[in-house]
Amino acid sequence: MKKTNGPKKPTRNDVAKLAGVSSAVVSYVLNDMDCVSDDKRKAVWAAVEQLGYYPNVSARALRTNKTFQIALVCENILYNEWLYNIENILFEKQYYVSMCHSQPTGSFLQMIAQRQYDAIYLMSNYFNEQQLNGLADSGVPIILFKTKAYDQPLGPGIATVAPLYEDGVKKIINYLSLKGHKRIGYIPTLRYGIHGLSGNDFRMRGYVEAMELNGLPLDERLVCMNTASLETICDSIFNMLSLSPSERPTALAVMNDYLAAQVMKYLKQLGIRVPEDIAITGMDNANVASITSPALTTVDFSKSEFAKHVSHGLISLIRGENVGDIYLPMRLVIGESA
Repeated sequence: MKKTNGPKKPTRNDVAKLAGVSSAVVSYVLNDMDCVSDDKRKAVWAAVEQLGYYPNVSARALRTNKTFQIALVCENILYNEWLYNIENILFEKQYYVSMCHSQPTGSFLQMIAQRQYDAIYLMSNYFNEQQLNGLADSGVPIILFKTKAYDQPLGPGIATVAPLYEDGVKKIINYLSLKGHKRIGYIPTLRYGIHGLSGNDFRMRGYVEAMELNGLPLDERLVCMNTASLETICDSIFNMLSLSPSERPTALAVMNDYLAAQVMKYLKQLGIRVPEDIAITGMDNANVASITSPALTTVDFSKSEFAKHVSHGLISLIRGENVGDIYLPMRLVIGESA
């Protein structure tokens, strides 16, 4: 029996012929290069869609020494809706995105390096400067969600895109002070290392400075020091509330909206009303902030600008271009929880 061949797969030359351009222009468009006019770019993508053309990714990787894959690493992927905005932009630029749940081990970074991603957005503060510089030195450029100061400088292969958390916390504390609160507790994010009031965390710096500027007492008993789990955080809050009436907090500044929602649930179980008995504030204006009861008072930053800076920064680093650090301003969002 004569063997029948399947339908011929469309080639790059077929795309070029249908679009009325050269095969080189097709390559420029597929590789998202800026040297092609909008009209030709639209014609190429229309031809790609009409023909059902799929480039040979393996061959392109060998030819360009690029995998066209980017890792987005986050400690709490399920709670971070911002990453999907970044993924959508990168998808339009022909990059495949891997969502990775961060693990606090050096072997995790080794595994990431072995996967040969073109770049990484690291939304995790598990790692020290030696580990980060080692990963960047292996040839993987990094954009870091930087929320703390490092003892040693980070290398040129590492840039930063993050909210200006220090200013955001100051806005929260200033607002609570204006509302008459004098005993304000500080609740870090889950599994975040805390070293007391003199730590290197930007949010802690904002808390300490704003408390001092408002003439409010700093009391380490009102700072949650054990963030290993939700249970340890709730236990710390219970200890704060067990202080004498003149010493216990009248407000809790929680550094994450999802954690703030869980804290509100815990307080309800204790029979403590928000905001009548204690005020609660969050951070980031995540989707959950508007659906808690009462709605959270929090601080926000532009998620669209954030996604744009991260995605464009990653692509620029892949191209070998210099990328500066970017900190996005934050604004107060007044809800009913404070």
